[in-house]
Amino acid sequence: MQSRIDHTLDRYLSISRAVAGQMDFKAVLHQIAGEVQNMVPYDHMDVAIISPDNTDCHVSVEVGVATTWGKDHELRPIRESPIRDLLAGDLEYILSGDAWEDPVFHLTGDYSAPIFEADLHSRIHAPLLVHGKIHGSLNISSHQKNAYDKDDLAVAKNIADLISPYFYALSMGERARMLALSEGSARGREEALRSGALRLTEGMEFQRRRLGMELHDQTLGDLSRIYRQITTLSRRSRVSAVEIAGVGDAIGQCMAELRRIIENAKPGVLDLFGLQQAIEAQLEQSVEGIAPKIAYSVTDDTGGSLDRAPEMLRTSVFRVCQEAVNNAVRHGRCRNLNVTIANNGDSIDVAISNDGIEPPKNWAQSTRGIDNMRVRAALISGRISFQRLNELTVVRLTVPGSLGDNPVPQLLTEAF
Repeated sequence: MQSRIDHTLDRYLSISRAVAGQMDFKAVLHQIAGEVQNMVPYDHMDVAIISPDNTDCHVSVEVGVATTWGKDHELRPIRESPIRDLLAGDLEYILSGDAWEDPVFHLTGDYSAPIFEADLHSRIHAPLLVHGKIHGSLNISSHQKNAYDKDDLAVAKNIADLISPYFYALSMGERARMLALSEGSARGREEALRSGALRLTEGMEFQRRRLGMELHDQTLGDLSRIYRQITTLSRRSRVSAVEIAGVGDAIGQCMAELRRIIENAKPGVLDLFGLQQAIEAQLEQSVEGIAPKIAYSVTDDTGGSLDRAPEMLRTSVFRVCQEAVNNAVRHGRCRNLNVTIANNGDSIDVAISNDGIEPPKNWAQSTRGIDNMRVRAALISGRISFQRLNELTVVRLTVPGSLGDNPVPQLLTEAF
């Protein structure tokens, strides 16, 4: 009797030593498989682990006969599991002589097909407990009917108690690793957005200074000239209609120039007539005076979806199109320039294509204009790509289809 107890204890110690140093669930299960087989012979064994991040789901790791339970370590809803009552804590254990006949395994909606596909009859299910809380189960099955008794159940419970802390530690370790990766990725994205917003802000500051210089050098100069004309005319007793007309023409030119500066600063057409008209106006302005002429078109197949989006998003899309159009006109030597807006279900794609010369290999690398396009896309939860397809150079901006469901980080809203 003492010899048998010692032999059993050796088996338990072997299981304890086998799990030491293993770093994933499958490795642990494979290490203990032989020892368990010597104590409770099985044809299939698996461990079900409740997801710490989604306690309504579990994943299975198995040895022996392969089943869809262990396929791809896929998370499955506990409510569909044939052992859901055990995982929920409503049963202390399950011991079945024939799972094919046992009503426990035939509840409506349960995922019990592998029992029949793998010809599993006798089954033992023992909970994995840590601090009195169930975080999974050890499941042992045999092709034979009535292969297990209460003594086998006791052994299975002891094995479950031995491996439970280790599986729990692995589960928590994996969760911590994934959280660290997610946090690192989020920090990386936030830092990229901060850096991008800084570059965009610097670009906007440059544009502000440029706007100030234009107003000073052009508009203020025009107004000063008009002021001098009016002052000179005011000293005369008689002023001709031609002289008054000349002042009127000067004022008209000043207004036209000021309107141009304002439109460059804020695309008023966008607010008044929508994105398609604003892009068309930008195209018309960009190709004006170019020889030979550049043909252009704007096609919106979305029914004006972007016109119903928040102002910040519409403005960002317009600015990306503006930059892409200007780049094509300045550097592409194109003869055709097309902008298409299409709905692709979960996203809306804005493609700016031209048939100009092939850009240099590093054309999509960091420059101020392309950098700004990338940042504007990132800040509206969009993606931007630069491609050469079928002798066309294509800049493609993809924005979420659910436009109102993608808030922009608060710290970055000032960039617009």
